[in-house]
Amino acid sequence: MKTKENTADIWNEFSGQIRGYLLGKVKQENDAEDLLQEIFIKIHSSLGQLQDEKKLAPWIYQIVRNSLTDYYRKNRIPEQELDENGEYLKDLHEENEIKGLVKCLNVFISRLPEKYKEPLVLSDIKGHKQKDIARQMNLSYSGLKSRVQRGREMIKEMFMNCCCYQHNADGKLISDNFDHESCEICNSPAN
Repeated sequence: MKTKENTADIWNEFSGQIRGYLLGKVKQENDAEDLLQEIFIKIHSSLGQLQDEKKLAPWIYQIVRNSLTDYYRKNRIPEQELDENGEYLKDLHEENEIKGLVKCLNVFISRLPEKYKEPLVLSDIKGHKQKDIARQMNLSYSGLKSRVQRGREMIKEMFMNCCCYQHNADGKLISDNFDHESCEICNSPAN
């Protein structure tokens, strides 16, 4: 396994998702960027220890969670916000739920019409600034924002029609069914 090449592939596939997740967890953008770099250093240096490549995503998310825990401890987040393992309680997902969500999301994104898919991926997955994307795609800023929003709405609709997910009383997406293999929505071919 060529660690350098694999790290680059992992960066291309996961860095945008991790960056977005970190930005939601830490107050400063610079801290999120520093954490992202630390996480990829850990991934690069430990990649040879990963035995099963099918467990790559859960392995990466464990590194992300551990790095966030270290960040919270270092910055003295009050202990009542940490559980007995030192993990931050707010918004942590079970591995199965993350894997299922990522799988569904990738399928749903692949189904979007190209005019919505490209702006959404560049903005929400890769973390590029929408003004830069608008310039790159030769669109008005408001036009690009509309396309990203429409893409999000289309994905939301796909999640609402998926048998693996439902909405709780607060309107948040929850999953009671981890059997994504049997879901016609998640597993039907992209249009």
